[in-house]
This record gives sequence, C-alpha cells and structure tokens, in this order.
Amino acid sequence: MVRKMRTLSKWWGNRLKPFPQTLQSLIKKTARISPLHHATHATPSHNKVNNTAKRPHLKPNPNFSYDQELQAELFGRRLLREELKAFSDDLIHQHLRNGFLKVEPGIRTEKGRPVCQRCGNHAPEQLASYQCGRCGQTCVYCRNCLTLGVVKACSQLFTWSGPPVAHPALPKLDLHWKGKLTSLQQQAADQLTQAVQVKEDFVIWAVTGAGKTEVLYPALKDAIETGQRIALVSPRTDVVIELSKRIKTVFSDIRVNVLYGESTEAYTPAPLTLATTHQLLRFYHSFDAIFIDEVDAFPFHNSKMLHYALEHALKPGAPRLFLTATPSSKMKADFERGRLKGVRIPERFHGHPLPLPTFEWMGNWRRQLEKNKLPVKIKRWTLTQLNTQRQAFLFVPSITTLETVLPMLKALDKRIVGVHAEDPLRHQKVEAFRSGEIQILVTTTILERGVTISSLDVAVFGADAELFDERALVQISGRVGRDHRDPTGGLYYFHYGVTWHMIKAFKHINQMNTLAKEWRMK
Repeated sequence: MVRKMRTLSKWWGNRLKPFPQTLQSLIKKTARISPLHHATHATPSHNKVNNTAKRPHLKPNPNFSYDQELQAELFGRRLLREELKAFSDDLIHQHLRNGFLKVEPGIRTEKGRPVCQRCGNHAPEQLASYQCGRCGQTCVYCRNCLTLGVVKACSQLFTWSGPPVAHPALPKLDLHWKGKLTSLQQQAADQLTQAVQVKEDFVIWAVTGAGKTEVLYPALKDAIETGQRIALVSPRTDVVIELSKRIKTVFSDIRVNVLYGESTEAYTPAPLTLATTHQLLRFYHSFDAIFIDEVDAFPFHNSKMLHYALEHALKPGAPRLFLTATPSSKMKADFERGRLKGVRIPERFHGHPLPLPTFEWMGNWRRQLEKNKLPVKIKRWTLTQLNTQRQAFLFVPSITTLETVLPMLKALDKRIVGVHAEDPLRHQKVEAFRSGEIQILVTTTILERGVTISSLDVAVFGADAELFDERALVQISGRVGRDHRDPTGGLYYFHYGVTWHMIKAFKHINQMNTLAKEWRMK
C-alpha cells in the first residue's frame, strides 16, 4: 500500500493542492471513523487486514461460518471501510482470511496515473493530494465522487465474494393497481417485458404524461417473480421520491429500497431498489436489469461517472432499459436506425393532445430586474393566475433570478413561494404545493420532471435564457394537462426574443400530437 502511495505521490509531483476547510474536516472525520487504516492506532490484526489487500484473493472456505448481516450489507455492493462501521475489524479480517470478502485500494495506479476505483475518475483536475493524517503520506484523493465519502489512495473498498443473498422466485406477485393500460401502453409493456427476458437494451420514448411508470409494472412483476434483482433509478431526487410513493403502493407485498442522498432509510437486500443514479456507485455486479427513468436528465446525461456507475452496478450481460420523453440526439439516432430497440408512445394515457405553448414577449427582462422592476406581463399573469384559484409553476432560469423576482411577487401576494435545489426546505415546499397549500410556486428547473399536479398552469420566465434548451422546455411544458379530469391548461413562454430552442420545443410537442393523431386514425 505504501509503495502504491509513493508511486501516486511521484505521479502527482507538485500538484499538492489546498482544499476547502469543509473537505479538510470531512477527511479528518473519516480518518477517525475507523482506526483500521491509521498508522498511529494500528494493531497486529489491523496490519493483517491491510496486508490482505496485497495478496491474491482467497477462495471461499466452505467450512467457514460467515456473518449473515455482513453478507446482507455487502452482497452486490462496493463500500468503503467507513461505511461498514457496524462491523468490527476482527470480523472483517476473518472474512478476508476465509475468502468471503474482496478488498482493493480506493485509488490504483493504472498506466502511471491514479484511477478512482469507485467512480472510474482519472481526470487530473478531479484528483488532488494532501498530507494524509491516516497514512502519514502525501495521499491522492478523488474529488469526483466526494459527496459519497472520501476515496483516497489509502482507502479500502470491500465487496462480498461469498454465497449470494437468496431472492426466491415469487410464482404469483399481486399488483395493487386497479388501472388498465391503453393499447399503446400495453404494446410497449409487452415489448419491454420481452427485452428484460432476453437481456436486451431497450428504450421507451414516450411523451410526458404517457404513463411510463405504469408501463413498467408488467416487466417489473415478471422479473421479480423469477427471482431477479431489479433497480429503477433516476438522476433526480424529486423523481425518485415521486416514483417511490407509487411503486411502494403497487408492489406493497415485497420489500422496496428507496435510496437517495437525504434518505434516512437503511439499505436491506430487496428484489426492487429505487435510487438516484449517484447511489449506483455503491453497487457492484448487483442487478439483473436496471431501468433508467429520465435518462436524458442532468446530471446523468453526459456524466462519465454515472455511466460508469451504471455499467458496474449491472451484472455482466444484464440489460439497460431507458425511459425518456426527450432522448438525446444519439439515442434518437440509434433508435431510428435500429441500433437500439425500443418503442415510441406519442400519446398521453388519457388520449388528449399535449398543450402547446404561447409565446409572450416581455421586453428586456434582465435589464428590468437590474432596476428591481417586475416585467409588466409577469405581473399581469400573476394577478390573473391568483384570481383563477388554479395552481401554477413559474419557472426561472437561475437561483439569482429567483431571489430577485420572488420579493416582487410576494409584494403581490405573500403566499407565493420560491424553491430551488439548495433550499433546505425544498421537499417540504414541494409537498405543500402538492397538497394545495401553495398556489404559485416559483422554481428553478429542479421541478421540470417527475412532478404531477392536477389542474396546473405553467409559465416560463425568460424562456430565451440559455438554460432553457429544447429538452428542458418540453419537460416543463409536460407539467400541464397530465390529469384526465383536466387535460388542458395555460402554458406561456415569456421572453425577450424567440430562440431556436423555443421553436424546436414547439415543433417537438406538435409533432408528437400529429403522430398520436395518425396512430388513432389507423
């Protein structure tokens, strides 16, 4: 281990970088969690564990009585020693010595450069070094996956190599859902189920409000009945929370894990796991299939780290099942040219067309905000909206814009509320909006996906801002008219000049309506 760290230090050379006090305290805290790696607290048994990492992995001893709680915690996962605080060093060492655990350094030197073994990062700008209090060396650590805990050269990552946790087949799993799929949904569900059975990648390209979640039910049911371990993931925490409420109700007869950054739920081996894509970094060769909802969303889209996590969380040969309303240009091309199998659902489950946006010019809104003035058309829309008693989202392009606009809107009505990703009361505000306690919610794009509200109107403040590309605008537009009891609603793009993305979003929505109409006429 020391030799590897010296190699890393040599590679790093003069790249020793200072880092924020928060990182310093986090790393110090991590170093105190377990004395296993700390030279000044080492015991003979601790040294044996570290030495085990240098030797080839041992074959499991068939006569060894393994700890089932450790098996449950580590099977199909890859965790830092700090994440196994409930288990003693002695117990860990026994399992290593008998071949029931594999251990590897958190960062390896590959082709002369350090590579994080948890997230695959090897970019120099996402790696840094410091004088480590744990090992006493100049230690390289990964900044790319730091939110899940510090991985550094002297860290150890553990995986289970003993017998798997048994997930018995469930010959008959009842779905607690009284709905019925439309003919388009049923066709998609049948093809999706077959794709899982033959272990083939598949995409469902469906308009917002098409009922993609319901389309998953038959495939999930079939896989779970045959004893498979399945994950349903999304890049957005809000989408995972929304999905969990529905999935836990429909699949109430089985254990369902729900994992995201702020979740307090303890992990337990289960047939079905719902999680953010970041949580996949803690899994290794775990799932027989992974369904990725909102696959085009930030931060999954174009993230090498999260794609790495997806590939390593899957068992070898397991399929990826993509769900999206706005596929990337590459995914769209792969689908249209037959390189990626899939199905398109151009119609909402209730059969009504997607609402089309109305473009509203509101002048130079940036200059008006600099003068602390609320654009007249936004003021007029807000007052009209308050009189309708209908709920509404007002999307803004940034937190700075939100913080500027919100006080002016509150001057019109104190009940108007704002929310953004860094808001500590974010989830409480969203729940209050869902329950009807808030009429107008000013929000950044964190709520562009995965939120379903009845009788909702939507306006976009500064639709010409760079942030609002075609996909964002299509997703935002898709918040309107999702309920069969109220399939219409107001949809406005307030702007200082029509952008190409606004036009493309309009054409995208209109094209899907045309395809749906053509399908109904067949």
